[in-house]
Amino acid sequence: MANNNKNVNKENQLEETEKQASAKQTDALDNGVEISDEKNPEKEAPSKEKAKRGGISGKGKRIRHGALSVVFTVIFVAGVVLLNVIFNMLLDRFDVAADLSDKSVYSITPATSEYIAKIEDDITIVVAEKESDFLNAAVNDSSSTIQYGQQVSQILKAFAAANPHISVEYKSLDDNPTFYSKYGATLSARSIIIESKNTGRNRIITANDYLSPKYYFNGNEISSTEYSYYYQMGMASSGRLSMEFFAAAESSLLTSVMIVTNEDPVRVGYIDGDYSCSEPKALNDLLEANAYTVEGIKLTNAEKIDPDIDFLIIDAPIYDFSNDDINKIDVWLDNGGKYGKNMFFAAAATIDTKDLPNLTSYLKDWGISLESGYVYQTNTDYGSIQYPTYQRLEIQESDYSTGIDTVTKTTQGDGLKPITLLFEEESNYITASLVSSYGGAVIAPFDMEGFDPSKAEKSGAFTVVAESGKTRYEGVDPFSSRIFVASSHFLIDQSFLQGSGINNSDLFLNIFNTASGKEEVEITVKPQSFAQETFEITGTQAKAITAVFAVIVPLTVIAAGVVIIVRRKRR
Repeated sequence: MANNNKNVNKENQLEETEKQASAKQTDALDNGVEISDEKNPEKEAPSKEKAKRGGISGKGKRIRHGALSVVFTVIFVAGVVLLNVIFNMLLDRFDVAADLSDKSVYSITPATSEYIAKIEDDITIVVAEKESDFLNAAVNDSSSTIQYGQQVSQILKAFAAANPHISVEYKSLDDNPTFYSKYGATLSARSIIIESKNTGRNRIITANDYLSPKYYFNGNEISSTEYSYYYQMGMASSGRLSMEFFAAAESSLLTSVMIVTNEDPVRVGYIDGDYSCSEPKALNDLLEANAYTVEGIKLTNAEKIDPDIDFLIIDAPIYDFSNDDINKIDVWLDNGGKYGKNMFFAAAATIDTKDLPNLTSYLKDWGISLESGYVYQTNTDYGSIQYPTYQRLEIQESDYSTGIDTVTKTTQGDGLKPITLLFEEESNYITASLVSSYGGAVIAPFDMEGFDPSKAEKSGAFTVVAESGKTRYEGVDPFSSRIFVASSHFLIDQSFLQGSGINNSDLFLNIFNTASGKEEVEITVKPQSFAQETFEITGTQAKAITAVFAVIVPLTVIAAGVVIIVRRKRR
């Protein structure tokens, strides 16, 4: 019995010893330690042989896995950085921004993009400002602050993205005096220079060009001159005077590109200062906006008019021209018998034609007689009792009337002198009436003192814009020089060329385009107001949006994280 108990105890001790050994072996294996078997030395040999063959312990495996993780992390980070660099390069080269403004003021029209894409000339656009400062540029109108720097910058990027031949640079005026000195002009900060490598020509636009301000008095559009007058009178504080800026970067840049890349532009010269001629600023702006090159001419100091000038403008002379200077004009119009030149003459509304005998005599040689006095409209359908010389006018059908809107717009003028056509056709001259008053008009004397329209000697419709052309033929091809006469310089004044609902600008641009044979590019880019429509939401919509982004989305993310953690622990 005692022996049996001893045997049981030994068996129990042996079993307990085996359990402890097994537990130690398990711990050792978990720690990557090889365990030798003293009772069975044959089992130890393979383990040593394995170590000799380069067997990797558990600790080695962890080091290897850690190293691979570091390598993969470095490769991943490097890949992200590389993708970011490539993506930024693509952003700089291509216009991938989305314009979410309601009037699309941050992008260019498809027509502009298509025109720009076809240009093969290298064009450099330089902004006279540091880029960071330009992006923050702003201006105040009557109701808000306009952050225009970002908008203009996006338009510049769109031009560059449309054609790899176009590059955009930002250069501070203060930091680059040598660079800007070659342009020979007084530049202001934030001016933009557009320059062609092929033609060597450049054009400078200012903030006033790409912001295109409009002025209002009592809600009616007025000219900048009128705005300045009312402002000086202190009417800005009354709320009756206001100003609004329009996004015109696309149109002003497109026009500039057209001008500098045109290898054979129409050159327009205006008599500058001689005989107190005025600079036709509004007409010049209109022509330059349509890719003409415009320059001043000193007639009295020149031996002749530059034969490369295509169109000559004489605006509102106060004094009569000398016979010598009139002869210069005649020689230029004749062009060595080749013709092909055009002159536009606008009479000063406040000067009697009797005081300009040499000029009026020369016009008569072309069949146009500019009479003394004023066209006085008595029909209140076309004029007013208070201002009878200010009136609506009628465009006559001609080559220059094509495409002009006479339904929603009207032709208007003031201070108009009557024109008499001395003949319709004589020798190689042909005359035509282009614009006239409506019926019911009479001729008032120049001083108008004590004038009674009921006793006027002449009444009816009177020509106020006329043309005379001198033509020669080569086979069946005509070559003409022309003179256009506007009987009042107010016809091309800013208030009439830029006024709302007035088609004077369309008429006179048609005259210049048709007479010079200039092909008009059919791209119309209308400046858009910076004022943006806002998207309003109700209180219920606001609460719903708040619930989604402040509660539902965060809870969803947290729940997803919990699920992932639990699933990983269960593996």
